[in-house]
This record gives sequence, structure tokens and C-alpha cells, in this order.
Amino acid sequence: MRYLYVLFFIGLLSTTPVIGQGEANNWYFGQNAGISFNTTPPTALTNGQVNTLEGCTTISDATGSLLFYTDGITVWNRFHNIMPNGTNLKGDPSSTSSALIVPQPNNPNLYIIFTVDEPHHFNADNDASTTDGDGINDGFMYSVVDITLDGGNGDVLNSQKNIPLITYDTSNNLESQYKCSEKITAVKSDDCDSFWVITHFVDTFYSFRISSTGVDPTPVTSKIGVTVPASGYRRNALGYIKASPEGDKLAVAHFGFSNIPGGDANGKVLIYDFDNVTGQITNEIELSNIDSPYGIEFSQTGQRLYATYDIGPAGNGQSYMVQYDLSLPDNQIASSGTRIQNQLNQQTSSFAAGAIQLGPDGKIYRSLFDIINQTGSHLGVIENPEDLASVLIYNERGVLVNTDGIRFPLLGLPPFIQSIFAQTIDIINNGDPNNVNLPLCEGDTYQLSYPNIPTATYTWFVDNVQIANTNNFLDITTTANYRLEVDLNDGSCPLIGVANATFYEVPANIPSTLIQCDAYQTIGDNITLFDLSFANNQLTGGNSNFSTQFFLDMPSAQAGSPEITNINTFQNNQNNQQIYARVINNNNTNCFSISTLTLQVSTTSVNDVELRACDDDGNEDGFTTFNLSEANPQILFGIPTPGLIVRYFESPEDALLNINPITTYTNPTQNSQGDDIVYAKVENGADCFGISTIQLFVVSLPDIEDEEQYFICQNQSAIEIDADIQPNNIPDDFTILWSTGETTDIISVAQAGIYTVEVTSNLTGCSKTRTIEVIASSIASITSVDIIDAINNNIVTVNVEGLGDYEYAIELEGEERVPSYQDSPTFVDVPPGFHTVYVRDKNGCVPIVTKDISVVGFPGYFTPNGDGFHETWNVEGISTEVMSGSLILIFDRFGKLLKQLRAGGVGWDGTVNGKLMPASEYWFKVELDDGRILTGSFSLIR
Repeated sequence: MRYLYVLFFIGLLSTTPVIGQGEANNWYFGQNAGISFNTTPPTALTNGQVNTLEGCTTISDATGSLLFYTDGITVWNRFHNIMPNGTNLKGDPSSTSSALIVPQPNNPNLYIIFTVDEPHHFNADNDASTTDGDGINDGFMYSVVDITLDGGNGDVLNSQKNIPLITYDTSNNLESQYKCSEKITAVKSDDCDSFWVITHFVDTFYSFRISSTGVDPTPVTSKIGVTVPASGYRRNALGYIKASPEGDKLAVAHFGFSNIPGGDANGKVLIYDFDNVTGQITNEIELSNIDSPYGIEFSQTGQRLYATYDIGPAGNGQSYMVQYDLSLPDNQIASSGTRIQNQLNQQTSSFAAGAIQLGPDGKIYRSLFDIINQTGSHLGVIENPEDLASVLIYNERGVLVNTDGIRFPLLGLPPFIQSIFAQTIDIINNGDPNNVNLPLCEGDTYQLSYPNIPTATYTWFVDNVQIANTNNFLDITTTANYRLEVDLNDGSCPLIGVANATFYEVPANIPSTLIQCDAYQTIGDNITLFDLSFANNQLTGGNSNFSTQFFLDMPSAQAGSPEITNINTFQNNQNNQQIYARVINNNNTNCFSISTLTLQVSTTSVNDVELRACDDDGNEDGFTTFNLSEANPQILFGIPTPGLIVRYFESPEDALLNINPITTYTNPTQNSQGDDIVYAKVENGADCFGISTIQLFVVSLPDIEDEEQYFICQNQSAIEIDADIQPNNIPDDFTILWSTGETTDIISVAQAGIYTVEVTSNLTGCSKTRTIEVIASSIASITSVDIIDAINNNIVTVNVEGLGDYEYAIELEGEERVPSYQDSPTFVDVPPGFHTVYVRDKNGCVPIVTKDISVVGFPGYFTPNGDGFHETWNVEGISTEVMSGSLILIFDRFGKLLKQLRAGGVGWDGTVNGKLMPASEYWFKVELDDGRILTGSFSLIR
């Protein structure tokens, strides 16, 4: 029975394509985080559903394919869906090791999930307080998964779910009521047919045997060493327990030894001897009693032990990691403790202590979580954990976990059966038993072997099927998983060796030719530049898994050195020079072939041409953009070879090497007349057919104005507009096309609107478009004139209607010419009297429109002294024609009516009934025809 189980279990361990511990190849932990060891190096998983601060566990099959995972409460299957009956297990997300999965021996369909609850705090009355709400410490339990159920995705068996392993009594004794902490580990038994699952509480270890019949509920107990006060749980319960991969040692990290609920006190790290025959734990050795240890892990050989510590009894957000040398005598191990530096030569970090876990690759991984800032992104990696601390390589940014910003490592990592990580024998003979991946080449024969021990029995398996060979060696030629079991026939477990052999394709030998143009330095010398990478597709047959290296001669190609390094700018030394290409299978660089590559210089030629482009990029500045493909017909003219492709470059070197191709080009020389040159490369498939030059010429556009405006008056039936052909040009040298369809230089239009004319030079073919806006206009129609008069500052506003743009003028009485025009229709300070207003169209529509107006005003004085000036006083701006019915009354200062006048009269001469009136102030009242009554005064001056 012992031997049969080894076949089953080791078979699981050794059939993964890359490494021998496939069951531990997938880890899910933290906040939806995970990594996969199915790649080298391990890479992030982004499909995990677990979200737990600490406890979690995962199991995969021997090939590294995920089976299921759990946080101790919920079980997710390989498709990340919750298993039927896979909820309400009795672990806790804040339990250090909330769960651990163990396959049931000799029954490949059953897996046992062991769970441990978070211990509760205790108050002064010894009553348990809880964080999960049920008021009960659920303790140490197990549940069974049958992986064949639910279509092979697994189901938690309802009949074997949450089965307690410790029976509690009802006394008030804390230790008897709550016999668990947050610690689980598992390791194989010495009989090779069972496992030990181990936990601890207060001062006792509990070792449960799991055999082909399931879990033995009666533990082997070992009461030894320190006592962890139950009154200080749950903080005292924090920290991991781990067995060594060989099953001969145990290590425990106790976070604290407080005597009060929730209290803080320094913890301890201890190691023990473990008897994997009886399950007994003995020989306690204290390694540390300072700070707060949390993570613990052995190296693969068990010669080194690692522990993580929070600084201080409660942890202050900083931590460090220590290595202990277990190869020393017991009394020297504690003093060997050495703090490990990270790659920045720092011994402490801002991360919490966190879990550490041995990986399938023999490296140790550390969860990094900044508990103060609630951040984290990586797992730290100890690359060489078997070495002493002085030469350790610890990379604190070893594996990026948070690749998408939503997945974080927290405190925990999944524990496994520690025996999974035990070293196997080296049948590949590569010096690294952990590296079981064996890349070979098709056609090779490789011999797997182990030293010939006369008393041993050798059993070989291919893809887990036993074969007839019983030798200590096996010649292999095909891809498969190979396993050797060496039974020493001394009662010990068989030695196991694994090789995952993959035979990779050897690339075919395909002689190739690369044809390049002779267009470098001296034309005709058959010396040019080759980009050897252009031959890759020929040499590899288009296989993207193949790559190439180039060498000058066969010995170099066979040795792989010296390699041609300037493959993109290789200069040949003669026509048809032969070099050598090593074509490599990238999946296994030892699988390669050597092919010849002939460098042939083309003697064909293509046409040098001139390319002209109109200066029509919008600003006529002598710079324009050339569409180089317009030169294709000229370049290929007279060349009968079909299927040629033309590409353009700024230099002959770029053309030879096919770098920086261009499709358009702006001339750097203003008004270039062949001053600027680009290069055309004509290709026949991958080969250069010829390289030619293209001279660039910028052609000016016809010399016409881009835009113009014309006006058409309402009284005009049509106007003429023109294409602006300058007098020094011959109209017949141009082709003219109006938007109306007409083709003459001048056309007649009768409607306002936008008209365009395209003028094309018959000599150059360059065109320019002129846009003419014809705007409708008209003479003005004076609708009214607003006059504010009889005041000190008379105002006149002319109101008009019409399509035109108008300006205005006023002719004052007595002036001999029309005053200057203004844009405003309003005039101020207009003197009283009779005037004429003028309105004219700025766009030239005629005639000018006029209107006579009168502005009423009153002189402030008159001087009837016979000098001919101001001899009478009268109202200005009225006459027998304008306001002819107006009445003017003049009064002295006592209100006596002195004179009555009618519009158009000569005015008052300062006499009444022939009598001269004295110099004085006189008053007037004017009753105008428009109904206004105006009053005021004036002075008579003698």
C-alpha cells in the first residue's frame, strides 16, 4: 500500500510540463490577486475571486492546471465559480492560515479542506467576544471535496462538511473550550502512504494523520515548551507554522505573548524536531523573543529558515526579515539570525511582516502590504534561499501582482503540503533537480539516468504509464513526461526523478538570396549596403517562432561567434558574396540549422525623372507638398517587368536599407527648380530592382487676385466681372472656366451672389481660383428727417431705406458747395435756417438723393443801427413756403404786446408806431404750424 501511494502522489507531483510540483503552480491570495508558476518567471493571474486579508489556499493537478481554491469560507472551482455546497466553511478571512488542502491518499478524486477559525478575544469574565457574529469559536474542522462531481468541477460533500476535529467541553477552562490557533501545516508521513496535518494551541501541538481511509479524528498531541496565553488571543494566535519539506522539522511564529485580551507583547520564533513516523514534536529551540514574528518558511533543503517580523510588540507599519542557519548545532542557530537586505541595501521596509512561502521553483516569495497606507503591488522574492544571508539576492519588487490597479497582495499567501517542495533526484543530470524542463531538438536522442545501485529497483513511467525498461537509464526521442522511481529496497520511500522533455522542431535549411541595388558611394563597383533582416522570411520559411543570426563564414556560424552585428547596414565586399545564417527555433535555441545567404548586386536600372508640383498649398510661398507616387509612371516607363513596387526615400542609404520611407515630401528649398532631390526604390518582391533620383520643381500659379467684390445697382440690368488676366499675359495661354460655365475673360452677370473662375496655365497646368462676390446695392430712399431744433444745439437725423451702404452730408444755407460726407446720418450743432441734406451710395449707385429742410431758431439779439447787420429780429427757418401760417408775438418786459409778425415777413425793426424802442430785453411767443408754441427772449442793442 505504501508503494502504491507513492506512485499516485509522486505521479501528481511530476507531470507538469515545466516543474515537478504542479499542485502548487497556482496561487490565489489577497484582494483578487494571484500568480502562476506555469510560466518562468511566474506571472500575475487576473481571474481570482478570493478577497481575504490573510488565510487562503489553492490546489492544482500535477500538470499545473487549477482545480479549486478557498479562503476557508467559500470554495471556487477551476472556472472561478462557487462550488455547489461550497459556502459557509468555518474558516475566517482574518485567520493566518484559514485553510489548507490535502489530497486523500490512494483516492485521486477526494480532497480534504482543513479550516481554522479566528480565535476570539476574552474579557475579564472569560467570555468570548467574536468577529464573525456567531459567538462561537468554530476551531479546527475539515470538509471533503469530490472533484468528479459537478461535471468534474468539484462539489463539497454535504455529508462531510465542517466536521470538527477537537471536541469541546462546556467547562469554563479556556484551554479546553478553544483548542485552536491560526496555524496549519501539512507534511508527508515517513510511511509514504499518509500525511500529517498539524496545528497548535497554548502549549500543545495536534498532529492528525490522513490516510487512504480519510482523517483520523484522534490527534497525536505533543505538550511541549512555551505556553501561549489563551487570554491574549486573538493577537497571540497570529503567525504561521511550517514543516520542513523533508518532514523532520517544524517552525512556529507566535506573534505575541500578551496576558490581556487584545494586548500587545513581543512574540517568539521556535523550531522543533518532528517525527513523521509518530507525529510527535520534541526539542524546542527558541530563536527569537523580540518584536512580532508572523511569516515563517524553510528553504527547500531545510538548511535555512526564514521569518518576517513586525517591528515592536504591536507592529508600527515597518518590518524586516531574518535568516537562520539550521545546519549549525542547535545552540548556535539563534545567534546565526541575520537580517536580510533588499536590492536597495535596506534591512527594514514600510511593509507589514506578511507571509513567506516556498515556491515550486525553490525560491521564497513574500507578500508585501503597506498596512498603514493600504497599498501593495508586488511579491518580494529570495532568489537563492539556500545561500547564507551575506550573499542572498532579495528582490523586493520580484513579481508584479497588481497589473491592472485592482489586485493587491495583502498579508497572507496560500500554504501547501510542504512535501510538495522536497527535492527530487536529478535524472536529467543538469545539476538542478528543481529544473525538470528538458528542451531537446527533433532527431536528438537523450539519455535520462541515475547512478546504478546494484540493490535498487528502477521503474520508468512515460506520461504516467509504466514501461518495461528496468535499467537505470532511458534513451528518449519524443516529447513526454518521464518519471523514474528508484526503490532502494531498504524500507525507505522510493526516490523520484522527473523530466518533462519537449522535442522542438529544427528549422529547415533554406538557401536564400538577397538582391540589392548598386546605389551606394560609387555606382558600378558592386559594393552596396544590405539589410540582412530582409532575408528572414526566406530563411525561416515565414515561421514566427524562428529567428536568425548572420556570420561571415561556416566555422563562425557553427560556433555561434563572432556574429555579424551590423545586420541592417552590412556592406558586401563583392558581388554574389556568400555569408551564413543560423536559423534558430526561439523555443529552444539549441535547435538550429545553418543556411547560405547570397548577396547579389542588381545591375538593372530605372528612370531618373523630374516631378513638378503647383505651389497650391494655400499661401504661394514657394513651398509645396509633392505626392511622390505621381512619379511612378515616369520611373517605370519602358520597363517590361511586371509587379514592380516603387517606394520613396530622402537619401540613397535609406532607400538601400528600406528605412524611413516617405509618400509625400515638402521641398526644403524655396521655389525649388530641381534643387531638391528624393530617391525612388523599385522593388521586385523583396529584392531591389533599381534606385533612381527625382528632381523636384515648384511651379507658380497664375498671377491673379484671389478675391474681389463688385456691386450691382437695382437700376442696373447687368455688370461685367473679369478673371483678372494681367495685361502682360496672353489670354490664350490660359484656360478659363467660370462657375457659370462660361470660358471668357470677362462675363456679364445680372444677379448678386458668389462667382468663381478657375484660371489654368496652358503651359504649366497649374490652376488658381478667383472668387468674386457680387453685392446688390441701390440709391437711398429718404423716409423722414428728424429735427430737434429751437435749442442751442440743433440735431438733424436722416432716416433712409435701401440695399446700399450710405453716407450723408448737409448743405448749410448760404454755402456754395456741399460739405464733406460722413457715415453717420445724424448732424449736431446745425444752425437754424434752410438747408439741404444729401445721401449717396458708397457702392456707386446714382443719383445722389437730396431733401430740403428747415431748422427753427431764434437770434439772441439784433442791432437796428443802420450798419446793415442784424437790423431786424425774426424767427429763422420759417418762410412763406415753410410753416407759412406761423405767428410771432413780441412783448416788452411788462408783457405788453408790441409787435405781431407772420412767417416770411422782414422782421421787427425795433420800433412801435414809428417810435424807437429803448435797448432792453424783449420776449417772444411763436405759434408754429406744427402746433409747437415756443417762448423766449432776445436783446435789443442800440
